Parts: sequence; C-alpha cells; structure tokens
Amino acid sequence: MTQRYLFVLLVFLLLEPGFLIWAMYKSKQIEVRPAREYVAHQDFQGMVIAAYPCDTGEKSAQFFDTDKLYEKGFMPVLVVVENNNFFAIRIYERDIFYVDQHGNNVRSIPVNEVLLEIALKKSPSEYPRRTEKLLRQTIDGEMLADFEHKAFGEKLISPQSSDYGVVFFRLPENKDLSGSRLYLPEIKNVTDSGQLMFFEFELGTK
Repeated sequence: MTQRYLFVLLVFLLLEPGFLIWAMYKSKQIEVRPAREYVAHQDFQGMVIAAYPCDTGEKSAQFFDTDKLYEKGFMPVLVVVENNNFFAIRIYERDIFYVDQHGNNVRSIPVNEVLLEIALKKSPSEYPRRTEKLLRQTIDGEMLADFEHKAFGEKLISPQSSDYGVVFFRLPENKDLSGSRLYLPEIKNVTDSGQLMFFEFELGTK
C-alpha cells in the first residue's frame, strides 16, 4: 500500500501545473553596469536611463533560471535609472512603454501574469482560482520571490543614487527590435510634484 500511495502521489504532483517544473529554480544575481555603458540609453535632465532588452533565450537566462520566458514569447527588459539631481524622482512600471516598429505604444505585462503564463499548461483564465492563490500553488517559492524582487514595480530614487528593475513585454513575432524604442512619459519630481520631460530612445540589442 505504501508504494502504491507514493506512486499515486508522484503522478498527482507531476500533473499539478508547475509543481515539479520549478522545483530546481535558482535565483540569479543581475550584474548591473553604469547606465552609460549600455547601448540603449539617454542622458537628459540630470538623469541617465538605460535599457537592456533580452531578445534571445541566452539573454533571458542571464537574469532568470528558466527557458520558458523566451519559449512563451516574453522579452524581459532591464531598465537602469541614475538620478544625478538634487531631488528624488518616482517612476512606475506601468508608465514604461515599448514602442514597436510601427510606432504603437505597447504596455508592459505585470510580473504575476508572466509567471502564470509560463507555469500553466492552459490559459490562467481556465483555472477558477484567485491569482495570488494560484501563484503560490503553482510557482516554486524561490522563483516567485526572484521574479517579484527583480520586477521594476515602483521606484522612488533618491538624489545622487540609482536603481534598476525588469519590465516584461511581448517579444515581436519577427524577433526584430530594429526601429523600436523605450518610452517613459511619466517621470515625477517628488520634491515639487512636478513632471519631468519624457524619455524616449532606441533599444539596443547588445
């Protein structure tokens, strides 16, 4: 009976979405360079903002211990922000856009949606559970913590300091980033609640 029970349990775990798939996930440290060293960057208004798009499986694997991101068509973009001003700035992930070759503004994808899509065999909408519960039942704890920690989210960057985070977009079907740009229309001066000029620059691929 014991062996039969263990066999049934193993089959159940294998069928449970994402359970054993992510059991061996290991967090990776992102080696962040000064913003000016990235091919894609803009130096403006006392700030330097840079982007490193992971448009290949090898690049995605530099940040995350899974090949599912590239297989599912996701493009993580590392965004590095240096604030050389004497006031703090605030940037929200939701205000960072990918501008495709046709000039369309493409919104970023929340990290929870990315995790569910790469972990589940079916669409997340087909699982009658709340997102948070579904995440914790299907995603390895280390993987969940790693993705949430690296996601850009909301950044409050103090004067004379820097920060970074990953923003997720869909990889273009032709996987060609030529002519595409990163667009940040909303950057706030926290000191006087003013809005700074937008940033927009071409995405590099190196």
